Amino acid sequence: MPDHSAPPIVPSLGLLVSYLIIIWPVLYSWWSVLPAGYPQLSSGQLPREPIAPAACPACEAERCANEQAMPRREPPPRIVQRRGRRRQVDTGSHYCPNRNCRYYGWLGLGNIRANGHPNGGLWRQLECTVCHRAFLETVNTIFYRKQVKAEVIWQVLTALAEGVGIRKTARIFGFDPNTVQKWLRQAAEHMEAVSHYLIHDLHLTQVQVDELWALLGKRSGEGRHKRWVWVGVDAVSKLWLATVIGDRSQACAQRLIHAIVLLLAPGCLPLFLSDQWSAYASALLTHFGQWVAIPRRSARGRPPKPRWQALPGLLYAQVVKQRLKGHVVSVTQRAVFGSLEAIETALKLSGVGQIINTAFIERLNLTIRQHVAALGRKVSDLAKTIAGLKDQLSLARAYHNFCLPHATLRLPLPQPQPTRGNGSPKKWQPRTPAMAAGATNRIWRMKELLLWRIPPWRQGVEAVA
Repeated sequence: MPDHSAPPIVPSLGLLVSYLIIIWPVLYSWWSVLPAGYPQLSSGQLPREPIAPAACPACEAERCANEQAMPRREPPPRIVQRRGRRRQVDTGSHYCPNRNCRYYGWLGLGNIRANGHPNGGLWRQLECTVCHRAFLETVNTIFYRKQVKAEVIWQVLTALAEGVGIRKTARIFGFDPNTVQKWLRQAAEHMEAVSHYLIHDLHLTQVQVDELWALLGKRSGEGRHKRWVWVGVDAVSKLWLATVIGDRSQACAQRLIHAIVLLLAPGCLPLFLSDQWSAYASALLTHFGQWVAIPRRSARGRPPKPRWQALPGLLYAQVVKQRLKGHVVSVTQRAVFGSLEAIETALKLSGVGQIINTAFIERLNLTIRQHVAALGRKVSDLAKTIAGLKDQLSLARAYHNFCLPHATLRLPLPQPQPTRGNGSPKKWQPRTPAMAAGATNRIWRMKELLLWRIPPWRQGVEAVA
């Protein structure tokens, strides 16, 4: 028999260790370019099926809010005024602010009439014909009891929405920076309510998500705060869907997908596209999953527990970018949920591309950096806190969706319309992302958005669209 003594094995172990030391940098560089959390799969589900969905804090908060919400009352009958001359002032977008009134919160029921301008002021006085409560038309708006002219306030806010910093805007209009910041905070709360009221029940075909790196100006013991801005966009209508500010964690991905799900119509299941960040797949699986019973493999023993799997119609693909020393060397596509054939078919049906890409969310990221002063590159207009950054994002989101026409969304007119003067006829109808998504039917001005009083519950947008 051959002699297997220990001394000849020792040199072999040393040679093996030296080989590992030599090839370790090559293995490490190859492993670092792989997508985090997933192997190189061309299609199919995740490599491991979770027993239960990942926890979503937004879902828990919404469940508690729904349990505490009060049921909405039935609308009272419409009042038709048959005495006097026909009304000339439109009061369909106003409601009675008296909570004890039967017509509280209801739009367009004929219970509101105008009583002129008290003391010769700019704003009209309105009255409810049921409870006889008189109120100004600026109640529950940022213009209520403001000494500054409304035209100046909405011009200041428009400058902020166009990307001018708070201190620069204050110097341009001659106000204190704290006053401008106060108006921004009030306008941001109003714009969030406007977006929540008008944007809902969307029928989307393609949604792209991504995150931006943000820097806060306030320093701490460990240096400046670094945050991530998570954004979602509808690739067809260019509608800015949702925004989440936080760290680059699974919880923030859950919050972003949850905010997008709240905007979708019942039964809507669009195609999702993103980069190779692994948190998106888990968040999508949480919100678009179902319990699936696993068949038994043998007649004996305990039955297998049900598994949480993606819905059959869920389509999700990733754009995988391989980098070497900070530079992109190759770009590949990967299907995570659904097959590549189904994803390519969904892309063709959407009409905005035929390959898996994240071009639309990257373009929105550039728009955000141009319209939010705190997110510009190499600027000094940094937000001090997360709340300040959120206010600027809320204002910019409403301004982008309702006030800015998009060049790629315009539609040709049936017949050219003449313009004033000797200009060429108008051939195109401009549209905003909200118009393309069906949330409204006209281009809003900043003053109209700020003056609109949001009802306490959703009751259709025909009167305000």
